[in-house]
Amino acid sequence: MRNSTSRPERTLQLTRRHLMAAAASSAVVLLAACSSPSNPNAPTASATPAPRASSTPAPATASAVAPTPSAQSAVKTLVAGFPTTVLPLMSGATLQASSIEHSTPVSVASLTASVNAPSADVLAYYSKAFTDQGFSAQPGDAVDGVPTKTFVRAQGQEIATVLIVQTGSTATFTLGATLLPTSFK
Repeated sequence: MRNSTSRPERTLQLTRRHLMAAAASSAVVLLAACSSPSNPNAPTASATPAPRASSTPAPATASAVAPTPSAQSAVKTLVAGFPTTVLPLMSGATLQASSIEHSTPVSVASLTASVNAPSADVLAYYSKAFTDQGFSAQPGDAVDGVPTKTFVRAQGQEIATVLIVQTGSTATFTLGATLLPTSFK
């Protein structure tokens, strides 16, 4: 029996999973930085994951070697090569963490920041920033009561998401995007 989910919808679902993983990675970096007793003046930490182990040995040919995704993360600063044009930091916001995972055919970038503003202002700012870049807003403004908005462009190949948690007068937000290589230039 054929699956009734269309290809663009499956791509969007897969990309949303990648964005949520990126947001979770940023949160882990942020939490680790906040709870780590190590040197508080050390602003960055980066890692490149080791290749995944396989139970079947790969043939020793150049065509069998797939590029290994590379990941970088930083605390209180943007990682080198961060796509600030696509994911700008809102004026007045304090950066908490950023990350990039370069892969093929798309890469994932995310940042977490906080600002003294209501979540509606953060959502309005990023809605304008993304739609001005050609992203289309998707239906819905919250998931389980948490202000969240998703935007797509390039026939669904590029997806940007903003998620906001309000605590008193402070809005802490995570931006995540799955982007084509041209968006990193």
